[in-house]
Amino acid sequence: MSGAIRHPARWRSAATLMRAALLVTLLSTLLAAFAGCGSREETPPAARNEHAAPLKIRIGADSYAFSFQFRVARAAGIFKKHDIDAEVSTYSFGIDTINAAILGETDSAEGMDYAVASRFADNSTLRVVAHIGGPGPNGEKLYTRLPGVNAVADLKGKTLGVKKGTVNEYIWGKVLELHGIDPKAVQQVYLGSTAELLAAYQAGEIDAFWGTPDVEAPILAVPGSHLLGNLDLAKTVYRGYLLFDEKFIHEHQAGVVRLLQALDEASAYIAAHPQETAQIIYDDLKAPREAVLESLKAYHYDVRLTQADLEHLVSVADWSVDNGLIKRRYDIRPFIDTAPLAAALPDKLTVRQE
Repeated sequence: MSGAIRHPARWRSAATLMRAALLVTLLSTLLAAFAGCGSREETPPAARNEHAAPLKIRIGADSYAFSFQFRVARAAGIFKKHDIDAEVSTYSFGIDTINAAILGETDSAEGMDYAVASRFADNSTLRVVAHIGGPGPNGEKLYTRLPGVNAVADLKGKTLGVKKGTVNEYIWGKVLELHGIDPKAVQQVYLGSTAELLAAYQAGEIDAFWGTPDVEAPILAVPGSHLLGNLDLAKTVYRGYLLFDEKFIHEHQAGVVRLLQALDEASAYIAAHPQETAQIIYDDLKAPREAVLESLKAYHYDVRLTQADLEHLVSVADWSVDNGLIKRRYDIRPFIDTAPLAAALPDKLTVRQE
């Protein structure tokens, strides 16, 4: 007993002890309740739990293969699983999604290397957060409707269809350079969508253009139409990037992290379920299923950011400056934000720390 209660003189009876214990318990309960109420009042709603409601993200997506991750993530419930309310808006090309983000119409954008490099400026608030995919050599092919044209060198003096402001403009520049054609020796017709390019090709208004697998059948249906080659003609590859407005990243970094994780899961879904993906894209864009399946063979989806990805972006920008496509040289580092990917998929971030 000597070790149980050190000051027994303070308690006159077992009843007194019980009453004191009940009083202590009651006071503790009341204090806890008041403390809990106070903490709820003092904690801002956004800081309590971002998962309390799905985060709305306005996503700018192109009209074909570059956007498949977003469309699959939405249709297959992957965005919902990651507490994202995705509002996907469709634009012709990636460059259009970048312009939309600049105007505040969307929170995110996607763009191939040249389109991304061409839109950075001192006052740009867009930040590259990841590489998300791109086509292999057969992702686009060069076609001509002129029977006498059998090599790129034969395009001298001909009319070329160009997707203005997109990576296609860069690809044409590289191809002409590599095959010894002065850009002034061809006529470049700038059009705003694949549908417009195809229509111009069918009408004989352009002699050659780069087509994707989804339009190969109507291209080859044009009398005399034939293939000149694939993207190997340019000796380069496309790399596609995801961008977010810096304010959105600051206010909703956890949401950007979850979106990157969702896109990574969608990439795996596409690889494992091509037939289901083809159906999703048909339902969303009405693209023929067989064409989608051909596109999937030529496209890769990979959420990452490597040193090579950044160096490629710099090399595209430098070449474009040297050849007059971009007006000024700049430092790429201020336009990169690696924090979301570092939190979402740390093993997919291999950028050197300067």
